[in-house]
Amino acid sequence: MQSRLTWLMIALFAVGVMSIGIMGCGGDSDEGSAEKSTESSSTESSSTSEPVVAARPPIDFAAEKAAIQAVYTEFYKAFNDNDIKAIQDTFDSSSIKFGTVFAGNEPVPVAIGWNNVKTNIEGLWIGIGTKGSRWGQNDTLSKFWIRYKGSKLEASALGLNCYKGAYPGETHLYLVKDNKRGWIIQEVDSITQNNLQIFGIDAKPRLAELGEFFDDDEDLAP
Repeated sequence: MQSRLTWLMIALFAVGVMSIGIMGCGGDSDEGSAEKSTESSSTESSSTSEPVVAARPPIDFAAEKAAIQAVYTEFYKAFNDNDIKAIQDTFDSSSIKFGTVFAGNEPVPVAIGWNNVKTNIEGLWIGIGTKGSRWGQNDTLSKFWIRYKGSKLEASALGLNCYKGAYPGETHLYLVKDNKRGWIIQEVDSITQNNLQIFGIDAKPRLAELGEFFDDDEDLAP
């Protein structure tokens, strides 16, 4: 009888020791999982809270000004040669705006979209009072404003020349730099000398209100 009681006590003690060991292992496992979960959460949070922004290269103003001037020279020559196809090659046909101001009380409205712009230009070439008129006196651009718009460059430019002007007027341009085509004209407006007080660069340029033309001092290219 005493022997059986002794074996029973030994068995109960063994079961107790095994239970304590199992509980200890379970605790270690839970703690390790919690640490891994916290570490993973922290890593994910730090990687998503700071988006990577691609660096934009500095603007080579001399090169960009030369390229913009070249595009305007192409347009200038094409217009005076009545070459509509060559004009279109200098334009962003999908969003082109074109206008001329040579009569103070009746400025030609800014045409929007290639079909309207084409009709406007061809009308100037054959219209009464405009047929034979040219863009003059030269094709030189005097000021450039260049800046980034997102990851791409945009620019405005001023030329002291105009359509149907016996005296220097102003030409206002807005351009964007396409990855494939380079600089292309999106907006152009011409103002004769007698209309500068209304629509000139120091007054209210139409493209500044109807389009993207800008002339902020901080964007003036050196």
